[in-house]
Amino acid sequence: MTKTGTLGVFGGINIPPVTIFMDGFHRGTAYHNAQKDTSVIVLGWNPETREGLFTNNFDSLDDGRAYAQNLYDEGADIILPVAGPVGLGSAALADELGTELLKIIGVDADLYFTDPAKKHVYLTSVTKLMDATVFDVIKSAMDGTFKGGVLVGSLSNGGVDLASFHDMEALVPEELKSELAAIRQGVIDGTIKVDGN
Repeated sequence: MTKTGTLGVFGGINIPPVTIFMDGFHRGTAYHNAQKDTSVIVLGWNPETREGLFTNNFDSLDDGRAYAQNLYDEGADIILPVAGPVGLGSAALADELGTELLKIIGVDADLYFTDPAKKHVYLTSVTKLMDATVFDVIKSAMDGTFKGGVLVGSLSNGGVDLASFHDMEALVPEELKSELAAIRQGVIDGTIKVDGN
C-alpha cells in the first residue's frame, strides 16, 4: 500500500511489549521484499541493534505528531506508532495531510472504533484480543491443563489479529487481500515463521 516505498515506526518506550510490534512490522516488510523483489524500507527501528525511535512516554499527543512528522518528512507514507495514546497525535497529522499522503496503522485495539474522530486515517490496526487469551486460560484451568508462564496471543488462538480496512477497504486490491489471507494461514500452520529465525 505504500507509494513511496518507505514506512515508519516508533515506540513509546524501548520495552518488549512495544518492540515486539516493531519487530513484526520490520519482519513483515522483509517478507514482502523477499516475496515481491522490492526494497521497501522501515524507518525508526533496527531489530538487530534494538535501537530506534522512542518518545519515552505513552501520553504526549504532541510527541506523536512530531515523530510522525519527522518520519513523513523522511518519506514514510504509512506509520505504525506503537505508543498508546501518543499515536493519536500521529493520526491528527494524517488527518491534516490527508490519507493520500499519510496513513496510520493502529495498535492494540481497532483504532477505527477507539478514535472515531480520526477513524478515516487508519489503514488497519494490529489488535490484541485479550478476551480470547483470557478465555483460554480459564478453560485450561477448568480442564486441568493449565501450565504457568507467559501466555501469548496468536493468530491461531485468536489472541491477535489484523483489523478490517474499514473506510479504506476499496483501496486495498483484492489480490493483496488474498495474499494476506494466505500469509495468515501460513503463520497459523507454521509454514511462515514469525519468530525471526
